[in-house]
Amino acid sequence: MPEPDKHELITLFEYARPRIIKSMELRHCPHSGFYNAVDERCTFCHQGMECLWMNRNDDLVALEQKSVAELRQQLLMAVEFVDASLTPHHLSRRQCQCDNCQWLKQVEKALAKFK
Repeated sequence: MPEPDKHELITLFEYARPRIIKSMELRHCPHSGFYNAVDERCTFCHQGMECLWMNRNDDLVALEQKSVAELRQQLLMAVEFVDASLTPHHLSRRQCQCDNCQWLKQVEKALAKFK
């Protein structure tokens, strides 16, 4: 059985990136969203996970060089983020056709190929 192309996983980041960036409040961030592990403000910031995720997966990061395991882990974090932002209306996701639910279904199918 041929190994699935990890490019399929990489393309899924194109939806998650702007979704996460749009949710971030960067107006008062001294680092403009670039996580700084030695700055206490970053350590205790309520957006720590989002900044870390973006620093590991933004457009400037070569996702092609990451392992499938790393890509899976980062996509799972994005899934948690998108899933947490859904309203209770989306509990019946199988029938919902919104962009978020469609993306979540795509990720689920793609990750199943890489188990």
